[in-house]
Amino acid sequence: MTDNLANRSIPAARTPFPAVLAVTACLTATAAWILLAINDTGTIELAWSNRDFANYWIAARLVFEGRVHDIFAPHAVYFAHMQAAFGSDYPWHAWSYPPHYLLTVLPFGWLGYKNAMVAYLLVTFLLLCAAIRLIAPAATIRQLLWLLLAILTNAVATQNGFLTSTLLLVGLAGRFDRPVLAGICIGLLTIKPQLGLLLPLLLLYERRWLVITVATATALGLVAVSMAAFGFSSWQGFMENVVPYQTGVMRGATGIFLHMMPSMFGSLRSLGFSSDIALAAHVPVAVAALILWLYSLPRLQGDGARAASTIFATFVITPYSLSYDLVILAAVAALWPLPGGRPARMPLKALLLATAAIPIYMPVLGLAGLPGTPLLILLTWILLLINEGALARFIPRPRSAAT
Repeated sequence: MTDNLANRSIPAARTPFPAVLAVTACLTATAAWILLAINDTGTIELAWSNRDFANYWIAARLVFEGRVHDIFAPHAVYFAHMQAAFGSDYPWHAWSYPPHYLLTVLPFGWLGYKNAMVAYLLVTFLLLCAAIRLIAPAATIRQLLWLLLAILTNAVATQNGFLTSTLLLVGLAGRFDRPVLAGICIGLLTIKPQLGLLLPLLLLYERRWLVITVATATALGLVAVSMAAFGFSSWQGFMENVVPYQTGVMRGATGIFLHMMPSMFGSLRSLGFSSDIALAAHVPVAVAALILWLYSLPRLQGDGARAASTIFATFVITPYSLSYDLVILAAVAALWPLPGGRPARMPLKALLLATAAIPIYMPVLGLAGLPGTPLLILLTWILLLINEGALARFIPRPRSAAT
């Protein structure tokens, strides 16, 4: 019988850190709102607007104005709205999400920009706290401190790393005893499908038929609702304009974002290699990682170990992810061992801590011409598999002393 990742017989957490986090987040948000109310001049300074949340807020506003199709129009049309809101010198931003992502950000369009940004971070962070409590009920304050590094990165970027990490954590933690909730979360994760690319194979291997059914129904339902709400042309525009434009950005654009990509593809692009060369180098690494992940599946005894292996493999395989997406990887690394996993020993423990801190130092290393993040993730994953006995066949056994 396999270990249940969210088994309720696991002892209660030694520290009530999710509650502490939630209270702290609420107090911080309250203080932020008070400061906003006192000092708000009615203008949106660049320090506030030059954040990824600006895309979410503008998109929600366009929906309310009846201009939803401008979100999925050619980039110049969409970006003109951002410049109209934030100034003609506003730096480059682009919309990159499918239409059903709008359903998650629409409520924040009712608020002013600054209040909306604080509210978005607070709500998604509280969801992350609940997910952490579910997947790691016995985590300690020391583990939390390492996780805070990745949390800070997402908060500064005001990205959706809290939301996507919540969906993936709950999907993995609940796939045995909360299949409906897990399926809903996995279906919702289609807003950023590259983060869940191995989940279908994992669920098929574990024969989680109800999770698969609910996830499929959720994803199809979201597409249907978005078509009903925003029209079929929104999906047509997404496929004809947004996807090609984002592909062009990934293949040809330059900038700080290249130093925030933890894949082999991103690392080589940050060193100045062309996208063709970077992709040619990335593909064999991704194929080898897929083979390793498939090989390890039946040899990992705990559900927590399979979940961790899946997350590590995902970031090795996918060419396009960014530092704020790594909240989920940092959570697994900082909170290890997950229920059913074996405690880590040196040097695995040191590598896990280094992995949890990747979102903080990865851009610095990239700018310095030392993009070693893919190697670190791969090495940590391999040592984790060894720790869990999945690669025992390749580890030589010590010879017994001669009598």
